[in-house]
Amino acid sequence: MKKTALFLVLLLSATLIFAQPPAEQLITLKQCLQKAVEYSPRLKIQMMDQQKLQMQHKVNVGMGMPNVNISGSYDDYLNLPTQLIPGVIFGYPGQMIPVQFGTSFNISGSLDFSQMVYSQSYYSALRISRLMMDQGKLTGESTQTGLVFEVAQSYYYAQISRNQIRNLESNLEKLVKAENIARSQYANGLIMKVDVDRITVNKLNIQTQIDRLRVTYEQQLNLQRYYMGLDPATPIVFTDSITPATVNLQATVDPANHIDIRLLEKQKQLAMARIRLNQASWYPSLNLIGSVNYTNQSNDFYLAGNPGGWYNTTLVGLRLSVPVFNGLQRKYAVSQSKVDLDELKISEEDTRKSLDLQAKDASGRLLNAITDEERQRENIKVADRVFNISQEQYQKGIISLTDLLNAESGLSEAQTNHSLALVQMKIAELEFLRANGTLLEILK
Repeated sequence: MKKTALFLVLLLSATLIFAQPPAEQLITLKQCLQKAVEYSPRLKIQMMDQQKLQMQHKVNVGMGMPNVNISGSYDDYLNLPTQLIPGVIFGYPGQMIPVQFGTSFNISGSLDFSQMVYSQSYYSALRISRLMMDQGKLTGESTQTGLVFEVAQSYYYAQISRNQIRNLESNLEKLVKAENIARSQYANGLIMKVDVDRITVNKLNIQTQIDRLRVTYEQQLNLQRYYMGLDPATPIVFTDSITPATVNLQATVDPANHIDIRLLEKQKQLAMARIRLNQASWYPSLNLIGSVNYTNQSNDFYLAGNPGGWYNTTLVGLRLSVPVFNGLQRKYAVSQSKVDLDELKISEEDTRKSLDLQAKDASGRLLNAITDEERQRENIKVADRVFNISQEQYQKGIISLTDLLNAESGLSEAQTNHSLALVQMKIAELEFLRANGTLLEILK
């Protein structure tokens, strides 16, 4: 009996141990971004596109490699082909004599070889394929930049929601204490029932705000789980500290390093390469060829051909192709590519001006957001001090309930304003980094 009881106790203990929910994962911003970059379907598709470009480049390289082909044929002429020849050859002038040439069974096999010796179009096409691979890498970097901004922005929103929940929970605890004091005063006939109800209403309003924020916070956590590729049931929690912006607003950033400018530069290089490709079609091309051919003809059937009836033909040679005229197609193709290049130059100039404007605006917004956050942080300290003093004074009967509730309202408003200032500061910091082309540095 004792053994059975001991077994049941051990079994129950093991069940409780294994039934415990998994511990929450503490996720920092850097870890969140790294997981999101590693999992992102968008980036995986981008990498696959890059692989396709690499394969296409190898296809283009292969076009300049030797080409070797083996071919063969077996023909059984049930009726030999007939040709008409002038009868004068046989003494029948003015007539056409039908004659059959050839043998019933014909076997042939050949080995053909060709090698490009010179083709300007080939070299231009190789350059284009290499530039397209480089452009693919930059496109991937641009996609990654957009993903990092989205994830970091969502991460900060989740942090702010959690901070607001904690502030409201702290305020709720203070109101509960005030409610207990009010109920005691009401029991002693010092205040009216309506005064107690006013505190209760404020308390329920705060609880409602907390419940709504918790729903929002859980939605934000679900979004982060999606970004990181985690199971929706995975418990996670973010670090609570939201540090002030630390970027150097005075740092000089070269616009040429911005991903948008680098993409445009690569597109310009591609446009120039296409111009050269179209111009290359004016150049002659030279190819080396070779062929080895064996034929066997016989009127009697042999499985592998008549052993004594094999004949060989072998040749090597050069093939030169010189373009002369193609209806001015090359001329207009080059002109079209030049227009594309001019468009890219205009677009680059406009993008540089736009990025410079964005950087200045982002710098101004960030500076203002930092100042506002500092101001609201100090405002919270003052509002918290005012509320604590008001609570003490209310307990002593120095101030009225209205003054206490006004102090609580002021504290809640200060906390909300500070939360808004915090998120605006962090988003402004992200926009500043993105405008200056340095957003991916937060991954390091």
